[in-house]
Amino acid sequence: MKIILAIKSGLARSVNAWKGILIYWLVSLVMVSFLVIPLKASLKAALGKSMVTEKLAGGINFDVLGDFGSVLNSMASSLFAGIMLLVLVAVLVNIFIAGGIFGAIRNSTVKVTSVEFFSASAKNFWSYLVISVILYLIAIVMIICIVVLPVSIAANADSAPEGTTFKILVISGSLFVLAISILLLVADYSRAWQAVRTENACFKALGFGFSQTFRTFVPSFGLMLIIIILQGLVAMCVMKIIALYTPSSGSGVLFLFLISQLLFMLKIFLKVMRYGSVTSLMEQNPVKARMSPVISPTPLHSDPEILIDSTPVSKTETIV
Repeated sequence: MKIILAIKSGLARSVNAWKGILIYWLVSLVMVSFLVIPLKASLKAALGKSMVTEKLAGGINFDVLGDFGSVLNSMASSLFAGIMLLVLVAVLVNIFIAGGIFGAIRNSTVKVTSVEFFSASAKNFWSYLVISVILYLIAIVMIICIVVLPVSIAANADSAPEGTTFKILVISGSLFVLAISILLLVADYSRAWQAVRTENACFKALGFGFSQTFRTFVPSFGLMLIIIILQGLVAMCVMKIIALYTPSSGSGVLFLFLISQLLFMLKIFLKVMRYGSVTSLMEQNPVKARMSPVISPTPLHSDPEILIDSTPVSKTETIV
């Protein structure tokens, strides 16, 4: 029941935070354009008006690729540097936008203006950055311990039966997905806790994220698995459409672009719904507050009370 209520609340919160979803999509589109447009211009300059494009239309032609291999080599170095810079900028921008989205989904009814959205993004940025860096490092250690080491040991074992490496890879990959699901719960709980606090306390937020994840493990993990499955289905639809549909005209290219962007917005919507669902689940399982006061999700002119993990407390009372 808690999972259903959390998903319903997450859906309502994500609809209410449509401005944040639109901002997320626009920023993502601009960042991808920074890579695609220069790459297209470079390929056009390299190919010119030759017949190479017609030969490549039927598939990969290695003779053609060998003719302008020097051009590809010069492009590869700059392309790699551009991708690395774009990934770094994308990570920072996503952390910044996540602060605004978590600020926008604190309440399922109160609408957040653009000014409040970016204000929440700026307020939460440094805490969210520290939380993300720590959890990224944990994820790297996890992939080394859970996937890389077992697969390497199985691959280098001389007496291992045939197919052992593949079986180890499947088991390790499944365990890694489950471990990442838990890590996502920690990240979402930590950011949801920080979003309603007046002070930045990234390490306290992480402590709350770990404790809340394992304190409410069954409903939290079940909720995360449901949302991950939905996100996986959307990703499969995107790949299927891109693989099966081959546009033959300008209108076909435009149609493919619009469909892909709509599916990408759906992916963002599901991500925001995950944030909202985890926030709702946190409110359903409150803990006694012993830290800094929270930001009230209600307007300033309303009844003077604040919320501590969804429990109303009068401002005249002492917060322990």
